[in-house]
Parts: sequence; C-alpha cells; structure tokens
Amino acid sequence: MAERLRGRRLWVSGGRGFIGRRVAALAAQAGAQIVLFPGDVREGVADHITASAPDLLIHLAAPVNVARDPSLTEEMQSVIVGGARAVRAGADSLARPAQLVLVGTCEEYGTIAAPFHEDDAPSAPVSPYAAAKLQATREALSARRSHRLVVARPFLTYGPGQVSRQLVPAAVRAAVRGERFAMTRGLQTREFNFVDDVARGLLAAATTPAANGLVVNIGGGEERPIIDLVRRIFTIAGADPGLIDAGALPDRPGEIPRFYADTERARRVLGHRPRVGLDDGLARTIAAEERDEG
Repeated sequence: MAERLRGRRLWVSGGRGFIGRRVAALAAQAGAQIVLFPGDVREGVADHITASAPDLLIHLAAPVNVARDPSLTEEMQSVIVGGARAVRAGADSLARPAQLVLVGTCEEYGTIAAPFHEDDAPSAPVSPYAAAKLQATREALSARRSHRLVVARPFLTYGPGQVSRQLVPAAVRAAVRGERFAMTRGLQTREFNFVDDVARGLLAAATTPAANGLVVNIGGGEERPIIDLVRRIFTIAGADPGLIDAGALPDRPGEIPRFYADTERARRVLGHRPRVGLDDGLARTIAAEERDEG
C-alpha cells in the first residue's frame, strides 16, 4: 500500500467523517499528499477537484440515515446523487485520468438473501438513503467518462470515534458506564468491520487499476447474531452482562435476518482482507471510550 500511495495526491470528500478521517490518516502515513474537500459537495466541488489535480479520489461525503422516512428523499437525492454527479464532473475535467472511488453502501442490496455479491440484483431500496446511493452507483457505472471508476460498498463499520446512535457505539457506552442496555432480541446476524480495515479497503480500491469499472464489497467480518456481539462488548469491557436487556425493544418492521458480504472479489482483485479481529477491534473501541469517559 505504501508503495502505491507514496508521493500521490489523494482528494477526499467527507475526510472529517468517521471513515474519512482514517482514510486520510492511513494514506498520509503511507506518504500520500492529502487534499480534503472542505465544503458542501453540491457547491464548488468540481472546481476544487480541477484546482487540486489529484491522482486519486475517494468520495465519501453523504448524510448517513437509513430511516424509512420519505421526507428524507429530497435531501438524499440532492446530496448523494447530486454530489456524486459533481464529483464525477470534476474527475472528468482533469488533464490526467485519475481513479475515483465512489463510496456506496451495503444498504444498496436491500432485502435479498445474504451473502451479498456485487453482481446480485438488488431489491427495491428500503430507504431514501439506499435509493439515492443505488441511483448514484447506476449513473456512475453507465456514464461515459474520462476517469477510472470503482464503486466500493463498505459493510457495517465500527471503531473509536464513531459518534452515532448505531449499535456498537451505543453498546460500548452503556458497558463502559455500567448502564442498562435495552435492545431487541438480537437474533438477526450481521458482520462488523473495524474502521481501519474499511479504510484500507477503500485505499486499495483507489490504487488498483484492475478494479476499474467494478463494484467491490469492502467487508469480511465474521457473521454473528447481534446478541452475541453485545455480550462480547460487555465481557471485554468487564461490565455486568445482566445489564443487557434483550427483548426490551420490539424487532423493527422488515428486519433483514442475515446481512453480510461476499468478499471474494475484494480478496482476488484488491488483495484486501480484514486484519483486525473482532475482539481486538472491540477492545480498541472500548479503550478509546474509557479514555473519553476518564
């Protein structure tokens, strides 16, 4: 990775976000020159790319909200679809072809049976966020372009600094604070990927010419029931597992029972596979929360 990044100029949108921060940090450690887009991807992004003249681009900026709320449609279409169009226009303007990684989402697959393979036909999107991401992917793959393009679909990601109401940070906070954790029965299975592994996958996609024109899943975490994951968090944190109140919350309507990736393409084309095991990643995440709490 260092050999492929050293001395290259990498343009990143969403570089101050949870995954984007690690992308930028790991690329800088490898010797890349990082250019972070500072604003709204609907305004001035193409000009910023032209002025930056990058060798590589990773477009991460997007509002992440998977609620099945039709009122979110306008925002998602504007930022996700409109932003992707603007980034592609900027990449097309470059004098030298650059490789663009358009970061999609595992939510694009919808409710089809797992494991999800890149060539699977998705179901109808279940949220405005998923619909916008899928539209951005389809437009990008079908458009004529002068740049090289990879669509990367990260699967569920966790790690230090994830300030959200998502499962892992919520469970980690409860375990560290010794608080009751109300949850569903947790019988559905998911895979969880440490943020550094996802960031490495995106950088591999940006620096692998053979990935041009492909959709690539970035994942590979072990599939496990949600309840097992939460129990593991409380065990590693040294918290009382009796604080886990499984079944206190109802299962969400339309819950997908199994949700994990087929990652053969990432291994074969990118040479990418996760390095951080779940216990190690959870321990790092818990330690960071303990420092913040301290």
